[in-house]
Amino acid sequence: METVANHYSDIEYSSDEELEDNSWMSILENEEKDYKSFYKENIDIIKIFFTYVDSNNNIYYVKKDNLLIDNNTIKKDQLIYLLKKNKNYNNKQHRLISILQYNFDLEPEEVLNYLKYKEKYNFLTIVSKINNILWNDTISLFKNLNSLHIIYYEEPIKKSSNTKKVYIRNRKLKRKKHTRKRT
Repeated sequence: METVANHYSDIEYSSDEELEDNSWMSILENEEKDYKSFYKENIDIIKIFFTYVDSNNNIYYVKKDNLLIDNNTIKKDQLIYLLKKNKNYNNKQHRLISILQYNFDLEPEEVLNYLKYKEKYNFLTIVSKINNILWNDTISLFKNLNSLHIIYYEEPIKKSSNTKKVYIRNRKLKRKKHTRKRT
Protein backbone atom coordinates (compact mmCIF):
# COMPACT_ATOMS: atom_id res chain seq x y z
CA MET A 1 0.00 0.00 0.00
CA GLU A 2 2.85 2.33 0.61
CA THR A 3 3.87 2.18 -3.03
CA VAL A 4 0.38 3.17 -4.14
CA ALA A 5 0.30 6.12 -1.71
CA ASN A 6 3.74 7.23 -2.85
CA HIS A 7 2.62 7.01 -6.46
CA TYR A 8 -0.41 9.26 -5.81
CA SER A 9 1.67 11.75 -3.90
CA ASP A 10 4.01 11.94 -6.89
CA ILE A 11 1.06 12.61 -9.20
CA GLU A 12 -0.29 15.32 -6.93
CA TYR A 13 3.12 16.91 -6.80
CA SER A 14 3.48 16.85 -10.57
CA SER A 15 0.02 18.40 -11.08
CA ASP A 16 0.83 21.14 -8.54
CA GLU A 17 4.04 21.71 -10.42
CA GLU A 18 2.11 21.97 -13.69
CA LEU A 19 -0.30 24.50 -12.19
CA GLU A 20 2.58 26.68 -11.06
CA ASP A 21 4.23 26.42 -14.46
CA ASN A 22 2.64 29.10 -16.69
CA SER A 23 4.73 28.35 -19.74
CA TRP A 24 1.75 26.72 -21.49
CA MET A 25 -0.11 30.03 -21.25
CA SER A 26 2.70 31.96 -22.89
CA ILE A 27 2.89 29.35 -25.66
CA LEU A 28 -0.85 29.67 -26.24
CA GLU A 29 -0.63 33.48 -26.25
CA ASN A 30 2.17 33.35 -28.82
CA GLU A 31 0.09 31.10 -31.06
CA GLU A 32 -2.92 33.41 -30.70
CA LYS A 33 -0.91 36.49 -31.78
CA ASP A 34 -1.00 35.25 -35.36
CA TYR A 35 -4.80 35.07 -35.32
CA LYS A 36 -5.53 38.18 -33.25
CA SER A 37 -6.10 40.30 -36.35
CA PHE A 38 -8.93 37.95 -37.38
CA TYR A 39 -11.09 38.50 -34.30
CA LYS A 40 -14.08 40.80 -34.56
CA GLU A 41 -13.94 44.10 -32.70
CA ASN A 42 -16.10 47.13 -32.09
CA ILE A 43 -15.69 50.02 -34.47
CA ASP A 44 -14.49 53.24 -32.90
CA ILE A 45 -13.56 55.30 -35.96
CA ILE A 46 -14.89 55.46 -39.51
CA LYS A 47 -13.95 57.36 -42.63
CA ILE A 48 -16.46 59.76 -44.13
CA PHE A 49 -16.28 60.75 -47.78
CA PHE A 50 -18.17 63.84 -48.94
CA THR A 51 -18.52 63.68 -52.72
CA TYR A 52 -19.61 66.77 -54.65
CA VAL A 53 -21.16 66.40 -58.10
CA ASP A 54 -21.59 69.39 -60.43
CA SER A 55 -24.54 70.16 -62.70
CA ASN A 56 -22.89 68.18 -65.54
CA ASN A 57 -22.87 65.04 -63.37
CA ASN A 58 -19.11 65.14 -62.89
CA ILE A 59 -17.47 64.56 -59.54
CA TYR A 60 -15.46 67.68 -58.92
CA TYR A 61 -14.38 67.27 -55.31
CA VAL A 62 -14.10 64.55 -52.66
CA LYS A 63 -13.49 65.48 -49.06
CA LYS A 64 -12.28 62.82 -46.61
CA ASP A 65 -12.72 62.99 -42.86
CA ASN A 66 -12.47 60.64 -39.88
CA LEU A 67 -15.20 60.39 -37.29
CA LEU A 68 -15.04 58.89 -33.81
CA ILE A 69 -18.15 56.90 -32.98
CA ASP A 70 -19.52 55.32 -29.81
CA ASN A 71 -21.03 51.84 -29.61
CA ASN A 72 -20.62 51.29 -33.37
CA THR A 73 -23.23 53.99 -34.01
CA ILE A 74 -23.46 57.43 -35.57
CA LYS A 75 -26.25 59.24 -33.78
CA LYS A 76 -28.98 60.97 -35.76
CA ASP A 77 -28.05 64.41 -34.37
CA GLN A 78 -24.42 63.91 -35.29
CA LEU A 79 -25.38 62.85 -38.81
CA ILE A 80 -27.65 65.87 -39.31
CA TYR A 81 -24.87 68.16 -38.12
CA LEU A 82 -22.43 66.62 -40.63
CA LEU A 83 -24.93 66.90 -43.48
CA LYS A 84 -25.64 70.58 -42.81
CA LYS A 85 -22.02 71.48 -42.15
CA ASN A 86 -20.80 70.07 -45.47
CA LYS A 87 -23.73 71.16 -47.60
CA ASN A 88 -21.81 74.14 -48.99
CA TYR A 89 -18.59 73.85 -50.89
CA ASN A 90 -16.77 76.41 -53.00
CA ASN A 91 -19.47 79.01 -52.26
CA LYS A 92 -22.08 76.78 -53.88
CA GLN A 93 -25.13 75.20 -52.35
CA HIS A 94 -25.50 71.45 -52.71
CA ARG A 95 -28.35 69.14 -51.96
CA LEU A 96 -28.07 65.66 -50.58
CA ILE A 97 -28.49 62.87 -53.12
CA SER A 98 -27.48 59.77 -51.25
CA ILE A 99 -25.91 58.31 -48.12
CA LEU A 100 -24.07 55.01 -48.54
CA GLN A 101 -22.74 52.87 -45.72
CA TYR A 102 -19.83 50.51 -46.31
CA ASN A 103 -19.66 47.97 -43.47
CA PHE A 104 -17.12 45.19 -43.94
CA ASP A 105 -18.77 42.73 -41.53
CA LEU A 106 -17.33 39.51 -42.89
CA GLU A 107 -17.13 36.56 -40.51
CA PRO A 108 -13.61 35.20 -39.79
CA GLU A 109 -14.57 31.80 -41.21
CA GLU A 110 -15.56 33.40 -44.52
CA VAL A 111 -12.30 35.22 -45.26
CA LEU A 112 -10.89 32.50 -47.54
CA ASN A 113 -14.20 32.19 -49.35
CA TYR A 114 -14.30 35.97 -49.79
CA LEU A 115 -10.83 35.97 -51.34
CA LYS A 116 -11.96 33.40 -53.90
CA TYR A 117 -15.42 34.83 -54.68
CA LYS A 118 -15.39 38.58 -54.02
CA GLU A 119 -18.32 39.28 -56.33
CA LYS A 120 -20.69 37.28 -54.10
CA TYR A 121 -20.27 39.73 -51.24
CA ASN A 122 -21.79 43.17 -51.01
CA PHE A 123 -20.99 45.36 -48.03
CA LEU A 124 -22.46 48.59 -49.40
CA THR A 125 -25.94 49.60 -48.28
CA ILE A 126 -28.06 52.63 -49.06
CA VAL A 127 -29.19 54.61 -46.04
CA SER A 128 -32.73 55.58 -46.93
CA LYS A 129 -33.69 57.48 -43.75
CA ILE A 130 -31.75 59.88 -41.62
CA ASN A 131 -31.60 57.94 -38.36
CA ASN A 132 -28.90 56.39 -36.23
CA ILE A 133 -26.49 54.42 -38.42
CA LEU A 134 -25.21 51.21 -36.90
CA TRP A 135 -22.05 49.34 -37.93
CA ASN A 136 -21.63 45.65 -37.17
CA ASP A 137 -18.45 44.42 -35.53
CA THR A 138 -15.61 43.98 -37.99
CA ILE A 139 -12.52 41.84 -38.19
CA SER A 140 -9.75 44.05 -36.82
CA LEU A 141 -7.66 43.57 -39.96
CA PHE A 142 -10.45 45.19 -42.06
CA LYS A 143 -11.62 47.92 -39.65
CA ASN A 144 -10.13 50.69 -41.77
CA LEU A 145 -12.43 49.75 -44.69
CA ASN A 146 -15.61 50.83 -42.92
CA SER A 147 -16.86 54.14 -44.25
CA LEU A 148 -19.77 56.43 -44.89
CA HIS A 149 -20.21 58.07 -48.31
CA ILE A 150 -22.30 61.21 -48.55
CA ILE A 151 -23.04 62.43 -52.06
CA TYR A 152 -24.13 66.00 -52.80
CA TYR A 153 -25.39 67.46 -56.05
CA GLU A 154 -24.86 71.08 -57.01
CA GLU A 155 -28.09 73.02 -56.84
CA PRO A 156 -28.83 74.93 -60.02
CA ILE A 157 -28.63 78.69 -59.76
CA LYS A 158 -32.11 80.08 -59.42
CA LYS A 159 -32.88 82.51 -62.18
CA SER A 160 -34.64 85.68 -61.27
CA SER A 161 -38.31 85.78 -61.94
CA ASN A 162 -39.05 87.06 -65.44
CA THR A 163 -42.78 87.30 -65.08
CA LYS A 164 -44.24 90.20 -66.95
CA LYS A 165 -45.91 92.65 -64.68
CA VAL A 166 -49.63 92.94 -65.27
CA TYR A 167 -51.38 96.24 -64.68
CA ILE A 168 -55.02 96.05 -63.82
CA ARG A 169 -57.07 98.96 -65.13
CA ASN A 170 -60.65 99.79 -65.14
CA ARG A 171 -61.90 99.16 -68.67
CA LYS A 172 -64.73 101.63 -68.39
CA LEU A 173 -62.35 104.47 -67.96
CA LYS A 174 -60.27 103.45 -70.88
CA ARG A 175 -63.11 103.15 -73.37
CA LYS A 176 -64.01 106.10 -75.42
CA LYS A 177 -67.09 106.32 -77.40
CA HIS A 178 -66.46 106.71 -81.02
CA THR A 179 -69.10 107.92 -83.31
CA ARG A 180 -68.86 107.40 -86.91
CA LYS A 181 -69.72 110.00 -89.34
CA ARG A 182 -72.19 108.98 -91.88
CA THR A 183 -71.89 110.32 -95.27
